[in-house]
Amino acid sequence: MTHKGRILADRIIAVPTAFLFNGIARVLGRLLRRDHSITSENVKVIIVAKLIGMGSILQSTPLLKALKRRYPNAKLIFVTLKSNKQLLTRLSCVDEILALDDGSLLAMGVTTLWTIATLIRQRADLYFDLEVYSGFASLLALCAVTRNRLGFYRHSAAFKKGIYTHLVYFNARMPVRQLYLQLGRVAGVPAGQSEITGPIRVDDDERSAVRRLLTQTPGWQPERPYIVVNPNASDLLLERRWPTESVIRTIGQLVESGKQIALMGAPNEAEFVQSLFEGLTPDVQFRVVNTAGRLTLGELLALLDGAACILTNDTGPMHMAIALERPTVCLFGPANPEHYGQDLPFVEIFYARVFCSPCLYEADEPPCNGNNICMQRIEPEAVTEAVLRLSGAGFQAQFLQTREWLHCLPLIAEAPDGSPLGVVVRSSLK
Repeated sequence: MTHKGRILADRIIAVPTAFLFNGIARVLGRLLRRDHSITSENVKVIIVAKLIGMGSILQSTPLLKALKRRYPNAKLIFVTLKSNKQLLTRLSCVDEILALDDGSLLAMGVTTLWTIATLIRQRADLYFDLEVYSGFASLLALCAVTRNRLGFYRHSAAFKKGIYTHLVYFNARMPVRQLYLQLGRVAGVPAGQSEITGPIRVDDDERSAVRRLLTQTPGWQPERPYIVVNPNASDLLLERRWPTESVIRTIGQLVESGKQIALMGAPNEAEFVQSLFEGLTPDVQFRVVNTAGRLTLGELLALLDGAACILTNDTGPMHMAIALERPTVCLFGPANPEHYGQDLPFVEIFYARVFCSPCLYEADEPPCNGNNICMQRIEPEAVTEAVLRLSGAGFQAQFLQTREWLHCLPLIAEAPDGSPLGVVVRSSLK
């Protein structure tokens, strides 16, 4: 199921159902008068739920580590979709994973019932729901019958006040990992926790498999460093992609500077990445390997971990690269870099502000209708310069002294053709 399909199903079915059960939960809460105090002695099992987004899961690792430090004897169970399970198995702070299979309606129904039954048997003491907008996630939290259920609200808490025992305002202008930690503070996690994401386990056999793949490519020089380029974005919002012509120009400039490139992408992105590869000139292609659709998740992590630098749009692999502490150049447009980016010595972010950015999670459809001027404004030459800087020897000492982590261009309110940005429909005067 696509992201938009999930959102539609959630709004049509889950949110109205959540409103109904919210009222019932409020009545039962007043009748039962359960004790919702949180102490270290009464926390034995902790549930953390984040259904969608590998990047968000990695952003939750500061919270997960903080919970393990605060409650070292508690079991931490993570609830997510099946597609995220491989990543979670590589996080040492997670003890058990419950995965929902959204491959079909039947599979989703069966695994949801199984997950709810398992959660009830666990008799958990704390339930952290990291989803913000999902009615389904709220129902899942309620059905777990956990004594303390902690979650977020954004514009309204109308259907959540009965479902959750503790609610925290989700401030979209704050770094998301800080918001997750704020939820933890409600449950006794002390302030001042590290916000560093990761670590992620990468196995030696996965590193070896990547080396074999790269060295089998004509023109590849294994003794030389390489740059990973991620030109993709999930169907959550394809407008996060940097224009193909900008990617091609940047790759050409990097190859001309003596770099070799590894393109990456998931199996469902392989066709797009291959078309980009075919747009490169033959002499540039000789220094580029297209790994899209050819790697397991572990091998992708190994590819990122071995790179001199990663150039990426704002998507899951960006968070993986940062969690692996690799030099990373990040391209933002529809999303707020202060919300999802990280201010670290080995990270540089490019963000070209426009009137209608950020629109991700703020509008059902991007106002630009695909004409992502926010991404088009990012110049290849500046990006190339940043990649060369971060992939060079001794860059950390230089950037710790004087560096800009966020290259933010001045705000514009009009498109190049003079039309105002952020307008979905304009009525004509007759």
